[in-house]
Amino acid sequence: MTRRTGGTRGLRDVMGTMLSRHRLQGGVSRARSILLWPQVVGPELSRLTRARTQQGTTLFIEVRDSSMAHFLTLQRGAFLKRLQEKLGDQSVTELRFSVGTLNKHVPAPLPDSLPAPDQRRARELAQSAPESLQDVALKAAEAVTRARRWREQQGYAPCPVCREPSPTQPCRACGLTLQDPNVKRAAVRLVRDPARLPDLAATLGDSGSEAARYLAMQALGEQLDVLALECVKSGHADHYREFLRQQAALYLQLVHRRAKLSRSDWSALPDKPAQVLKAGKESRAE
Repeated sequence: MTRRTGGTRGLRDVMGTMLSRHRLQGGVSRARSILLWPQVVGPELSRLTRARTQQGTTLFIEVRDSSMAHFLTLQRGAFLKRLQEKLGDQSVTELRFSVGTLNKHVPAPLPDSLPAPDQRRARELAQSAPESLQDVALKAAEAVTRARRWREQQGYAPCPVCREPSPTQPCRACGLTLQDPNVKRAAVRLVRDPARLPDLAATLGDSGSEAARYLAMQALGEQLDVLALECVKSGHADHYREFLRQQAALYLQLVHRRAKLSRSDWSALPDKPAQVLKAGKESRAE
């Protein structure tokens, strides 16, 4: 057995030796330069450019048009200096820009710091954690809040179920929850009795409860459109209009999350049923 000499080797030295032994170090360096490019150019330019590959010490970047390629070529000295500072070495010594088709949005780096309102929100999210886990919970909440802010900056619309900004509607997580048979059965019950809503979180969790509410509102909304049409066809017959009013009340109870509705609550009713109910009142007044 060979006797070890010297002190304990640092993790970086051990990793460097291992990577060199397996001929991976060059690939890691190239990957780093590509991943760091959005941070070098900032969020606006990262939407218009994409680092594609590194060959030797040259990093090749794709841009949308020739004007952008010309502009960036004139500024490449500044960009190269920033990249080398972030890399901490001279593994990239040249930048080449070429026109290509950017089919994917290049994610901008998440902000390093949060504005005061977002910091308050993160603290509120972490409050429910045990005192011994407050530091860990706060870091996690800040990461969630930072990611949400980034999605908002990309112009993503809120998911109709969880209200989190998402590139898809509903978001992927809520889309899966909406397919849950238990959630679908709960939605059917909510259509008949919105007062069940507060109790659903105990069995389905908050996400399941919100998904069931969303499905129930969709079903009631479609039903309101059909009833509004039938009411018009019948010449605003009293029994159609009364049933429409009852179903509209169920819909609004889910919208406002309460059984007792005020007069102002009815302003949230969709246009078609609202117009039919208003026309019915006017015809009775005449």
